[in-house]
Parts: sequence; structure tokens; C-alpha cells
Amino acid sequence: MNKLKIAFFGAPNFAARVLEQIIKDEDLPVEIKFVVTQPDRPAGRKQILTPTPVKLLAQKNNIPVFETLHVARNALHETDLVLLYAFGQFISKEMLTLPRWGFWNIHPSLLPKYRNTSPIAYSLLLGDKETGTSLIQMDEKLDHGPIIDQETYAIPDGISRNELENSLSDIGYKLFKNNIQLLIDGRLEKKEQNHLNRTYTRLLTKKDGFVPFNTVQKILKKETLMKDDCPPIILEYFSKYKSSPTFNFELSTFNLFRALSPWPGIWTLLRLPALEGQAPVEKRLKITGMEIKNGKPTITKVQLEGKKEIDINVFLRTYTG
Repeated sequence: MNKLKIAFFGAPNFAARVLEQIIKDEDLPVEIKFVVTQPDRPAGRKQILTPTPVKLLAQKNNIPVFETLHVARNALHETDLVLLYAFGQFISKEMLTLPRWGFWNIHPSLLPKYRNTSPIAYSLLLGDKETGTSLIQMDEKLDHGPIIDQETYAIPDGISRNELENSLSDIGYKLFKNNIQLLIDGRLEKKEQNHLNRTYTRLLTKKDGFVPFNTVQKILKKETLMKDDCPPIILEYFSKYKSSPTFNFELSTFNLFRALSPWPGIWTLLRLPALEGQAPVEKRLKITGMEIKNGKPTITKVQLEGKKEIDINVFLRTYTG
């Protein structure tokens, strides 16, 4: 049987996870002709130029790699289908028509909910009990195209963003596998999204991880967190879309921790006592460990700017006496 000639567009670790599953699945009736990813970017403290995980995986498997859409454009004429997952660039309407069957997009939310970037983080931020993955036919509008398939996923208590990324990516791979043969056989069905129910997320920033020190103190003292303690990124979403009547403000900082871990992380500013002859110093304190105990958020580990990560009890003894 002739295999479909496909291209894969993606960049981060969880996109590479799907690509690797496709490469290893010998029963899939597809051949990956090339990969399109983001250019190498500086990373780490030393700002070393670093390739994307998708590029590294493609090179390991001798798959040609393009790093710009302009260069990849001509090769798209020779493909049957493009599978896109967490690519991070706009695809023009004209380019969408170049492959025989256009572009499919794996999107880790139950569309039309959480369109745009950061859908996985938002499902954790907002304390959702379930999320899911959608496979759609791309059109010229953002995450707007008809749904090919969808699967829900119950979010385990305390799951981190990395773990959720992996679970939803595995569903994405399964949806692709389940529907590629239907495409070949001419039995593929699609349904229009309910656009009236659409919501949008945005790109996360380091600023989103800031937690006021008085909120941190309330957590340490086991005091009840109220709406005024809720992270701005959550209130920002609720200002645009109706909030859930079951939203638990008590857990909002813990949800922020899960959603923003490992990047950009959550942090506060700590004012350290002045040394003799010097002014007081304000330093960033990262909250690197949190859990729920008896229904309340509990900080377990922290890292003071310029220091190593330590247990919260050691920190409190050291800096508060």
C-alpha cells in the first residue's frame, strides 16, 4: 500500500513526543517527508543557540528540516497532508491549500474552548476537572476549522503542566492514527465548531508568575484565600468569559503553580533586613514546590535569588528566626 506523504510542523518537547510516536509506528500508512520547525534560539544563562526538540528528533531520524515557511513552501506541493502541533507561526490561507488534503492541527483543548496559545496552562489555571484534545482541519482563522475528532480527558488532582502536556499529546497521536485511514478510505467526517462558545487564551509571561508577598504569608499561615488573592491572569480570563460557579479561590495560587511550572514559574519579592550601614534589599523568591494538604495550598520548597533550592521549613528558620 502506498503511504501518504506528510510533513510535520512543530517545535516543543510535547510536539516531538507526537512526532516520535508517528516515526515508530510502522503500521501508520504515512511517510514523513520533512519537518518544519522554529529557528535555533538562545537558551539558558549562557544563551547558547539551541535547536528545537522537534529539529533534534528529525535530525536523529534523518528527516529533512526546514526552519522557515518560505523555504518549505515549494516542498508542500509534493505532500498529501501536513500535521501541525504547537508550531507557533501563522499559516496563510494560500499555504493551507498546497498539500493535497491541507493541514490538520492537534490542539490540546476541547475546542472551541481555549483557542490560541497556552490552552494546557489555562485548563490548570482555571481548575478544570476535564480537558481534552481536538484534531481539526485548519482554515485561515485561529483554531477555527472543523473538528475531525475530539477526546476528553479527566484531569488528575495535582497533575503538573508537563504531565498534562504528555497525556494530551498522546491523545493527539491516537486521534491522528484513528483518522488517517478514514481519510484514505474517503470516510472522514468533520463537524463545524460551535463558535458561539469560543474562548481565547494568551501567551504566558514571567510577570504572570508574580504572587504578592501578603498572599504568600496567608498560605504559610493557613489562612483562607479570597478573590482578592486570585492571580490577575485568572481574573483577566473571568472578566472576558463567565466564571465557573464552582471555582475555588482557595486553590488559585496552587493552580497558578501547576500551570506555570516549570516556566515561567511563580515567585514573590522578599524584603531582607538591612545589613549594618546598608539599605534593605529586595530579592526574588521562587516558589518551587507546592502541594495540597487538608484542602489548603502548602508551600514545600523555595529558592531565594542567588541561592539553592531549600525546604520551606529550613528557609523559615534561616530568614525569620
